[in-house]
Amino acid sequence: MPNSARTWSPTLTQFPAISALACTPEKLQGVTLEHWITIAKLDRPNFNPQTLYVAFSRVRSLNCIRLPIKLTAEYVRKFRPPKKYVTEMVRLMGMVILPAYACPAQQQQFLAWKQQQLDFASSFS
Repeated sequence: MPNSARTWSPTLTQFPAISALACTPEKLQGVTLEHWITIAKLDRPNFNPQTLYVAFSRVRSLNCIRLPIKLTAEYVRKFRPPKKYVTEMVRLMGMVILPAYACPAQQQQFLAWKQQQLDFASSFS
């Protein structure tokens, strides 16, 4: 108001802001994240443990993952795969073979990998 005796001065308050992006783990498939990922509550209804794998496998380092709760052995057991899936994995692993022309180094590497997978599966028994 041009004829007003009052003077008015605005006050500006600044605060740091960090841009962020939210998306579902399904949208992250095939993407490698260079920075942080925060995973929301993991034991919500209809939560699929495979989704957890997708989320964990998107970062280059596990130090880049932020969880809302502390992971305990008891909590992690909630996400163990059903026994029928583990049994099927072992069955399918038994069917995997290398071609006869694979060199000895490839055969040795393959057998080590296969044993590692079977040891992992047996940890769920």
